[in-house]
Amino acid sequence: MRLWAFISAVYWVSFVTYFILWRSYKHVSNLRAAARSTSGVKPQEFAMLVRDVPIPPPDQTIKDSVDSYFRALHPDTFYKAMVVTDITKADKIFQEIEGHKRKIAHAEAVYAESKTANRSEGTRPTHKTGFLGLIGKKVDTIEYCNEQIKDFLPKLEDERKSALSEKQQRAAFVFFNSRAAAASASQTLHAQMFDEWTVAEAPEPREVIWANLPRKIYDRHTRQTVVYLIVFVTVAFYMIPITAISAVTTLEKLREKLPFLKVVVDQPFVKTVLQAYLPQIALIVFLAVLPTLLVSLSKSEGIPSQSHVVRAASGKYFYFIVFNVFIGYAIGSSLFSALEKVIKNPPGIFMTLATRLPGNATFFFTFVALRCFVGYGLELSRLVPLIIFHLKRKYQCKTEEEVRAAWVPGNLRYNTRVPNDMLIVTIVLCYSVITPLILPFGVAYFALGWLIAKNQACMAS
Repeated sequence: MRLWAFISAVYWVSFVTYFILWRSYKHVSNLRAAARSTSGVKPQEFAMLVRDVPIPPPDQTIKDSVDSYFRALHPDTFYKAMVVTDITKADKIFQEIEGHKRKIAHAEAVYAESKTANRSEGTRPTHKTGFLGLIGKKVDTIEYCNEQIKDFLPKLEDERKSALSEKQQRAAFVFFNSRAAAASASQTLHAQMFDEWTVAEAPEPREVIWANLPRKIYDRHTRQTVVYLIVFVTVAFYMIPITAISAVTTLEKLREKLPFLKVVVDQPFVKTVLQAYLPQIALIVFLAVLPTLLVSLSKSEGIPSQSHVVRAASGKYFYFIVFNVFIGYAIGSSLFSALEKVIKNPPGIFMTLATRLPGNATFFFTFVALRCFVGYGLELSRLVPLIIFHLKRKYQCKTEEEVRAAWVPGNLRYNTRVPNDMLIVTIVLCYSVITPLILPFGVAYFALGWLIAKNQACMAS
């Protein structure tokens, strides 16, 4: 009777899950259709990204080659093509100009604050032109930045002209006169050879990773294989770097490798704290750096847009936490508690897991509850960003633009939020039949998460 009760519960939970997934997919599909049917014009909806453009004949430029090729294939819908150019130097000059403009605005605000009733002329801001403003000639900040902008503007114009004529890359954006034509073309094979004229939907302009667009298909596949191998090793054997970090960060190793720290670490209080918490701090730092590492690895694959990079990093992070947090703890703790029994009877490992796994429900029950009440509580309070904002506003921000930049809440961190939510889904579904009491906490987690995410999204917008 108990067996049939469990089987019925499994089918019921599965049916409800599939139904909710179907409703959610339908809802998202309707939202996408509504967004695509709006009257607002978005340039990426009329364009497609073309990569792996073949080397043109000597009498043609890359732009001429792209124009003639797609005008022949789409004579009625082709509008124009924009070839990707290498503007690295021009962008560097542009950033220098923008930096000097911000310095001028900041210096003018400081100069205005220095004017008082007793001293109407005020004090003009100055700085040194050397390393970090610590050495070099002392100059008037406003005059110096204005002179630098005047010097950079002609260089920027010359570099732009040079990039357009001499630095064309083998990638382009092809525009069409309708959304339907662009969508159809981006899903069509345009060459017999798979490594020529590869196409995809055009990303949003502000999300394009320009450095990745000219990468050849073989380069992208090689990079992707190497990245997947690195991620697999990190996921499957992450305890190796953790153990190495812990071994290096022991107090004895620090005293051996960094002798100048002996004066500090030999203090009784410092020594006690380091011996108790140093390896744990190293582990926390490693796990905190991991999402950034995965984003960098995903970007190095040659992915053309930031959104796709975040999505790729999310998948990698999900595999990591599911393997090491869920599967690793559940199976590892079960086998460790019955290690002697498994050694004596290896074929009985599956029966051992079947009897021991339900005992881990308490840990995951507590894990979901803590993530719900403590994790979301800390996220909603945003205490650390609030303190940082007030410190910046008091000591650093002098203009309205600087205040707005300091107040920007940042993105929603999809590369960690979505994998962590999927981890909770996995835990709740797996233990919903064994420990049904976990279901209300799973519902509370996502209900509270929906409210907080909506609040954070409204603040970010």
